[in-house]
Amino acid sequence: MVLELDLFRVDKGGNPDVIRESQRKRFKDVTLVDKVVDADAEWRKCRFRVDQWNRLRNLCSKEMGKKIKNKETPGQTDDLPKSVLQNLGELKSQDISALSIQQIKRLRSVIDEQMVRDEELTKKLESERNSALREIGNLLHPSVPISSDENDNTVERLWGDITSRKKLSQIDLGLMIDGYDCERGAVTAGTRGYYLKGPLVFLEQALINFALQKLLGFGFTPIYTPFFMRKDVMQEVAQLSDFDEQLYKVLVEKAV
Repeated sequence: MVLELDLFRVDKGGNPDVIRESQRKRFKDVTLVDKVVDADAEWRKCRFRVDQWNRLRNLCSKEMGKKIKNKETPGQTDDLPKSVLQNLGELKSQDISALSIQQIKRLRSVIDEQMVRDEELTKKLESERNSALREIGNLLHPSVPISSDENDNTVERLWGDITSRKKLSQIDLGLMIDGYDCERGAVTAGTRGYYLKGPLVFLEQALINFALQKLLGFGFTPIYTPFFMRKDVMQEVAQLSDFDEQLYKVLVEKAV
């Protein structure tokens, strides 16, 4: 899952330096944190302006409704005073009330233009922010050993017999007990396909049931999830750019 945005916001109690340090310890791009912080700050300003434009549009509609109800004349021009244009985002109800109906219509048109511009900018900033956010890893726990690769991994503890033996891969072990068939699996599903059979089928089911019973005892609820997920959902839990080509995809042609 991606990190909460409040962790990047100092005014919300967040600390971007903690995230930067976590990125350094992961040997990942630290500038991603700056991209999120900068884009989020601009997004919040832009979002505030959009809310202000919404407020002004409502004030315009309200004041124009009053004038129409009171049967005021539309006015001779829709030209807006410089003071109105210069302080557009800070207008109050009394400022709009001083304008004619035509001027209020013109003002609302100007506000709509500003609103469309800021809404588009808001979407752009949100996309930039979320794109960088999805590339940032979860915060490392203080106990996690720092290492750029497995060669520098720290041995936390040893248990049982550590006598050196010939190492066997899962493929070797599976073949030794006649537990799977990779050749026929590849014919059916491609190079990564395989058939589990015999003892490995029972072992898999035993492990599943063991895990279910264990977690059930801890108060968890068993859930059977869908086999596939939409791309936008997967982006929330994985960095698709890292292994997009390895994913199985279901392509649907849209009807013309």
